[in-house]
Amino acid sequence: MKKPIFLLILLIALGAFLYAYRAYNKPHTDVASTEAAETISASAIFQAFESDDSAAMVKYSDKVIAIHGLLLNRDLSNEKEPQIVLEGNGYDGFIRCGFKPEYLDKLLSLQDSTTVHLKGICMGMNGSEELDLLADKDVVLSNCTLID
Repeated sequence: MKKPIFLLILLIALGAFLYAYRAYNKPHTDVASTEAAETISASAIFQAFESDDSAAMVKYSDKVIAIHGLLLNRDLSNEKEPQIVLEGNGYDGFIRCGFKPEYLDKLLSLQDSTTVHLKGICMGMNGSEELDLLADKDVVLSNCTLID
């Protein structure tokens, strides 16, 4: 009786180890060469997250999406992850797009108040109504690339 239980526990442990190993060594998504799952405007994706966060997470989260919107500003204070901010809902909601350091020169050449086309991996929305400290809500994209 002890031998089957021991084998079952050993199989479960081995399966868990293999799953963890594969998840840890999963290759990163190359956004530049990946086809966008959807093309959407910055205001439309912000509206989708603001109206129904759960449905928007199912539809966009962890997917490469192409976005176009009005560039409000650039946050280049962290050279290891430069960011740009696109207009979301016009007053307290934004699309925050993080880039790899090799895009720093291209981001410096962008002009504020122009339309920007990019694609990146949608990470969801940060900011919460429960947190009064954060007045702004951001839809976050990571590993972004500019589309010419």
